[in-house]
Amino acid sequence: MNQLQTVTLRAFLTALVELDSPLPPEVQQEINEVGAILADTPNAAIDRLLELAENDCLKQSYQQARINIQKQYETQERNKYDKPSQQNQPTPTPSEHLANIAIPILKASDSRAEAKKQKSEIIPNNAKDS
Repeated sequence: MNQLQTVTLRAFLTALVELDSPLPPEVQQEINEVGAILADTPNAAIDRLLELAENDCLKQSYQQARINIQKQYETQERNKYDKPSQQNQPTPTPSEHLANIAIPILKASDSRAEAKKQKSEIIPNNAKDS
């Protein structure tokens, strides 16, 4: 996955964590289908997540999460050159690790509840304290 796809995946998972009400059954089913294809065809899976993020129940949380995550990435990129000793530091959750977390969440019968269990893996501590 490229950086943009990683941002999309993290924002989608963050939106699931922040949902207060259960997902509609048809949306949950589509999320399960994305979970099934994520490992084999990540590009197609990310494209489907972008479509699902337009759903009314996810749209606001997803957009806010994406804005916050993009700001973090921009700050990391700027700081990378300010602090040479930290240039080779890993990102908080590498894309492979994020995908490994995402697949069981997306395949779960209740992705929202599963995402909440993995909140500390999805949302780094310095990103949001809620």
